[in-house]
Formats: sequence, structure tokens, C-alpha cells
Amino acid sequence: MYFIKRLRQAALGIAGLFSVPFGKKVEKSLSKIIDDKATVYDQQIDKFYNETHIGGFTHRHFDGSHTPLQMWEKVKETLPNDSNFEELKNYFLSLFKDLQTPMGIPLHNIDNKEAFDKFAIHMSEKFAVKKSWLLDIQSVNLSEIFGATIGVVALMFGWKKHEKEEFANLASSLILAGAVSANPILLIVSIVSWAKSYTKDKNKKAFKKGTIEGLLGMGSFIMTASLFASPLLGIIIGLVVLIVVKKQLKKIEVSEIYDWFRDQIKKHGKTLAAMGGGAGIAMMMGAI
Repeated sequence: MYFIKRLRQAALGIAGLFSVPFGKKVEKSLSKIIDDKATVYDQQIDKFYNETHIGGFTHRHFDGSHTPLQMWEKVKETLPNDSNFEELKNYFLSLFKDLQTPMGIPLHNIDNKEAFDKFAIHMSEKFAVKKSWLLDIQSVNLSEIFGATIGVVALMFGWKKHEKEEFANLASSLILAGAVSANPILLIVSIVSWAKSYTKDKNKKAFKKGTIEGLLGMGSFIMTASLFASPLLGIIIGLVVLIVVKKQLKKIEVSEIYDWFRDQIKKHGKTLAAMGGGAGIAMMMGAI
């Protein structure tokens, strides 16, 4: 139990950290783990962008060369006489170089940039969803993979019947953190885990309470930590607010929390639905 408790704390801490501005600084600090000097394979991967300059610094989403499968195809066609081992080695090297950057690698290529740009403008004007978030939710980097891995492991140890409230708290916290930080792996795994556990749980009251506590706890930390210009100060005060919120939630009946939370969802429903995490949060509200 001690190990599982610490694992959950680590998963929540890492997920929360990468959901606030300080997390972006951490991501940048990881961008030089290995030498990123361009090889002939990297040049082939970036060839289309260098010729067209499509997408600017976001070109990996649009140039048809940077998804895992597309990158492998570019590596294979680089040199006619290199060995399979050389291709495989340089593929993973190029992949890691991109993963260590904050931009990461796209999970799929956006074929119609003009249509995407129009969609991004619409989402920004109507729902205040930034274009950078829309791109980020479609890509992964090294820190997101690390955070998602810890989160997945923590969720794997949370299926015991007597821990349903704790599991709901963990899963809902990770859903919110995954949505805010635009971590697609963490977001999807957390939503699926939460939904699967909900359908199997007979004690809906405890599960609902855990879900709402998780959303409000993680939400209070993210909102508070993001308010301060100093990332370190924001995290410290965010943790203080989180502790206070957690203590207060223990004194309130779940029905009272639910009524307030339901009203907030109705009030801000359009904005939430426009976000990637909105689907998961909307699903949770439908369940509770």
C-alpha cells in the first residue's frame, strides 16, 4: 500500500507539474539530452519543409514526414545502400531528437493546412481554444510520454473494490491534467480507465465523490499555479490551495459538491465541450 500510495502521488505530481507554466520550462530543459546535429537522415526528413517552409515552426504537423510511420519511410529512402541496422538506428535517433523537443512528434499528419487554420480561428474566436493547444493535443513529446507512463502504472494498481473513491479521484485528476497539458496519451488512458471502472462500480456515491474531488483538487492547483509570474511561487501556493481544498471537501456532502459542479458545467459547457478534455468531463457529468 505504501508503494501504491507513493506511485499515485508521483503520477498526480508529474501530471500537475506539466499542466502549469513551469512544466514548459522543464520540457525545454530536456531538449538537449542528445546531440541534435542534423544527419543526412534528418535532412531527408526535413526536405519537404526546407523546400516549401510549410507551417513554420509547427511544420511537423503538415509536411508529411514527421509522424512515426512517415519518418520511417523517409529514413528508408535516404540512402540506397545503407544496412537495415543503420536505418533502424538512425530512425530511433531522429525520432528521439524530435521527441526531446517541446514540439515533439505529431501522431498524425494534417493534410489540409488551410482547413485546419480556419478551424483553429473558429475555435479561438468562439471558445478561446488556442491553436497551439489544438496542435499539442495531436502530438507527444518525451515529458508527456514519461508522465503518461507513470499515470498508466498508477491506474493499473487502482482496481481494488475498496479503493474506488481513491481510484476515481486519481483518474479524474489525470483526465483534467491531461486535457490542460494537451497530453493525448494520458487523457485517453485516464478517460478509458475512469469509464471502465465506473461501469463496474456498484458504490456510485463514493465513485462520484472521488471524481468530483479529483477534478476540483487538480483544478484548484492548476488554476492557482498558473496565476503567478514566478513558476516556483505558483507551484508552492498552488499546493497550499490544493491542501486547503482537499480538507474542505472532506467536510462537504457529495450531493452539495455535485450540485455546485453541475451548475458550473452548465454555465461553461460550451467551452469545455470545445476542448479535448471536454468530452471526458462531459461524459463524467453524464454519469454522475
